[in-house]
Amino acid sequence: MNKNEICGAVMAALFVSGDAVEIRAFAELFGMDPDELDILLQEIIEEKKNRGEGLLFVRLGDKIQLCTNPKYADYIKALLVPDEHTSLSKSVLETLSIVAYKQPVTRSEIDEIRGVRSNYAVTTLVEKGLIHVVGKKDVLGRPSLFATTDEFLRHFGISSLEELPKIDFEELEKGSLE
Repeated sequence: MNKNEICGAVMAALFVSGDAVEIRAFAELFGMDPDELDILLQEIIEEKKNRGEGLLFVRLGDKIQLCTNPKYADYIKALLVPDEHTSLSKSVLETLSIVAYKQPVTRSEIDEIRGVRSNYAVTTLVEKGLIHVVGKKDVLGRPSLFATTDEFLRHFGISSLEELPKIDFEELEKGSLE
């Protein structure tokens, strides 16, 4: 397959799947070395971005996703009526921040940090697909451990957790004690 055929096949598959797909899966499908395909996809990503195309490929860790070009966000926003039910309350955002920075984390650890129960916020975040259970903590009661999802990355327009703003937790704790 040539570069254009690979680009077309990846775009069609991503469009139909509606979700991120592992690059390794495409490499197997095309009978290519994953590293070779990764380099080719990076070239395609840059070319699509430089041409100002409306649909772009975005890396999410070891996966690739089809998304709209941020350059056209205003047109999309003007065309689509926002759904009021998708906004996140302050308490839900606070809970999501704790999960993002402290993951994997249990509900009781979230409650301890927030100082209040977080059942509603955690349930809301799970329902919206922003966090999910990644395992059980090896302590009495085996509570669920929560972490962020690929949807979290998409929602905030980042490709990995390393892109989150850095926070000095020790400095924050000192400030709250003073």
